[in-house]
Amino acid sequence: MVQSELLSSFKHEKNKRFSLLQIWNDDDQDEFLKLILTDYLNYWTGKYSLEEIKKFSNLNDFDINGIKQQFIDAFATDFQNFSLKVEGLETKKLEIKKVLDSEIKVKVISIELKIASDSSLLAEEIFDFSIRKIKNLQKRNELLENAIQELREQKNEAVESLRECVNEKEAMEFDLYSKFVQILNEKKSKIRELAKSDE
Repeated sequence: MVQSELLSSFKHEKNKRFSLLQIWNDDDQDEFLKLILTDYLNYWTGKYSLEEIKKFSNLNDFDINGIKQQFIDAFATDFQNFSLKVEGLETKKLEIKKVLDSEIKVKVISIELKIASDSSLLAEEIFDFSIRKIKNLQKRNELLENAIQELREQKNEAVESLRECVNEKEAMEFDLYSKFVQILNEKKSKIRELAKSDE
């Protein structure tokens, strides 16, 4: 099953903090999207089929991938180029609009979430998602740390190899210079002898 999840935290309604867990099930037409919204005291939830998402959106040419991407982008980018409206008590209405211009807004989707009578399962679902995400990030961090360590070792080997090359070059230069000086001195001596024999 192709499933994507996103947990977002945002401020709304006089800077009141909310978190929203989105669970997209691309292979499940009946429960295509599940949302859990919390203000950390109350929980609201909703499960929506593909047909319901189509009904809730305002697009004539229905493109589920476009709706899904805009919905995800709105929360992932902290509503940059989007506007959000969250209203209601027992039932929360969540409305997202794409801001095209300062005065032009196009509704992406408007969804209603019902307050949960037992929030423990929803809280557990958010915590489970958070724990999975932390574990995945820890694994990724370990892989990156291993890669960094490997690169460090390769750099140290390269520096050591370079040092050896520099030492060999200096030894070769010294050897060649010594031989050159020896040959030069022999030639000078030979020239002196020839100069004396010509006198």
